[in-house]
Amino acid sequence: MTASTSPAEPRQLPSPSPFYVRRSSLERRIETAVERAHLEGRNALVVITGPAGVGKSALAARFLHDHPRLAGGGHFFVDLQGFTPGPPTDPHRALEGLLHSLGTEPKFVPTELQERAAWWRSATTRLRVALLLDDALSAAQVRVLLPGGAGHTIVVTSRVRLTALRLDGAVIVQVPPLETEEAVELLRRSSGEETTDGMERDAMRKIASLCGGFPVALCTVALAESDEKGGSWVRLEDELRTAQERLARLNSIGERIGVEVSLRGAFDLSYESLAPEQARTYRRLAWHPGVEITPLVASRLTGDALPKSEKALRDLARQHLLIEQTPGRYRFHDLLRLHAEEKAAEYENDEAKEEGIARLARTFAELSIAADIALRPYVTSRIVKVDPAFADAAQAARWLDAEKGNLVDLIDLAGRHDLFQETLWLTEGLWSLFLHHGQAHLWLRAGEAAVLAARRSEDERTLGRLLNKRALVHSHLGRVEEAMADLAAAEEIWSRREEWKRVAQTRQRRGTLALEHGDLQEAVGFLEDALAADEHTGAEHHRAVTLFLLGRAHLATGSPEKALGFLERALPPLENSLYNRARARIALGSALLALSRPEEARREVEAALHEMVEHGSGPGQSEAWDALGEIHEHQGDLGAARTAYENALESLDEKDPARRRVQERLDGSG
Repeated sequence: MTASTSPAEPRQLPSPSPFYVRRSSLERRIETAVERAHLEGRNALVVITGPAGVGKSALAARFLHDHPRLAGGGHFFVDLQGFTPGPPTDPHRALEGLLHSLGTEPKFVPTELQERAAWWRSATTRLRVALLLDDALSAAQVRVLLPGGAGHTIVVTSRVRLTALRLDGAVIVQVPPLETEEAVELLRRSSGEETTDGMERDAMRKIASLCGGFPVALCTVALAESDEKGGSWVRLEDELRTAQERLARLNSIGERIGVEVSLRGAFDLSYESLAPEQARTYRRLAWHPGVEITPLVASRLTGDALPKSEKALRDLARQHLLIEQTPGRYRFHDLLRLHAEEKAAEYENDEAKEEGIARLARTFAELSIAADIALRPYVTSRIVKVDPAFADAAQAARWLDAEKGNLVDLIDLAGRHDLFQETLWLTEGLWSLFLHHGQAHLWLRAGEAAVLAARRSEDERTLGRLLNKRALVHSHLGRVEEAMADLAAAEEIWSRREEWKRVAQTRQRRGTLALEHGDLQEAVGFLEDALAADEHTGAEHHRAVTLFLLGRAHLATGSPEKALGFLERALPPLENSLYNRARARIALGSALLALSRPEEARREVEAALHEMVEHGSGPGQSEAWDALGEIHEHQGDLGAARTAYENALESLDEKDPARRRVQERLDGSG
């Protein structure tokens, strides 16, 4: 070009950070994308994207410095200032600077944007340049700066995904925060301090987590540590961990040591680039207590329609203010949640917050009840009935499983905001997860908040129901004392309210629990009390189950004759309760065997086995096979006994604790 001189090859890249920690997998992805593009005879265009402060620019600069062969015609750099105070860089002005770098005299630089872009493309056609476009705001801002010809390498960094650049052959590389050990290495390098002390090293790992793996935050605290005489990672970790406003504390540390770029400032710039409705959604999402955010959550918190909320979440993820974990399910990065909380406190009022939380809690409470209705349609004594929301039990189970974490966190939130009804409804829905999926610890978390809400609202009846349920969960976990305490408290409530059916049920549970844990005399006492209450209420089925349990209790105490009497009385009322009838027949078989009536015992247990198969109960079938094994051993048929014990094992789940007892009997049968 006649209007150009021939300057030395431009070398405009910023110097690589001396603290840069290798991110090998990301560097390989960039290298692979560049090599593939060049092999195909085209320009390599890589967009490095991620949230503010995650290290995008450092990665881009390090890669280009490490691959000088990509820049035979020079390294070019343009700061597009997409997310800095003030307007972004005008492409018109950026092209002027690029042309000057090639030696074009100012008087020959065209005045029109398109002419400048064409001149830039022409000037680079025969060159092989590496161009770093840092902090881009849009695809249009980048596209006009692309060089002409082929074989160039263009690396773009942006807080926005810029997916439109895929039309230009771009490969998108998303940069996550540093992993823990990478973050520890950055702390070590930027502080200039080596440590072998175990407590200090552990504190560094905790600081890495508290800083969310963001290099900007990590460098700030590392420089602070090195600036302090006798600095300590343990002290810094405690300072960050106990700070209610961690972002503010990170900011104050940076100001104290003269760091110009703060993580909060970087987040603020991302926030300020949002449209008003996006910013409102971002702020209000901080009110959601759960980890996972869905369009329904966003819709309830903002009051917007579901399609509008879906779009808002996609936009926030595109700008790296949310992370899309799976399609339609998002989450905050920990520090971004703190930032959103700050913005909500600054711009939202208490009335909007209370309304949003109430809408969210009510919607999920109604869905929780609807799911439980689909899973347990046989329950008649419900605290509320709602419109159907699920096509079948399978869909309800999938929803409960997907939302279980959110539901537990919402229970706690609803309780704190005095939404007692919603707290109880949410907890009711989770009961099916315990019954059908064994989510004991999960339900206990929910149950604690629900019990507290029932006490605060002085809803005694609901409190009694919750205590009964919590006792069952404690029992499932082997926490006998906790279960007994809850049952005793529940029975006191039912007695005071003169709800004798509930009294009988609670006494029966206390007897069952005592029986399961070997407190036999106590079990007999509770069950006799339960039977007396059953006689008073006339609850025939419940009375039959109590009789069955009393039979088992007397059998365990070595009184088979007493056991036989209770079990024979239990059977007729259980005619229409297949599972409980089968359990009673197995116990009856054991009592008959103890009374040296093995043939009668075998007939009862074989009938029970048939009923357990019909019912589809694996543990029940195992119990029947186990009892048959004992009968065969008593009759001296060890081969039949072994077969029965083997069948008992096959009917049990691999993790069932009953396997150990059956295995011992199998081993002892020769």
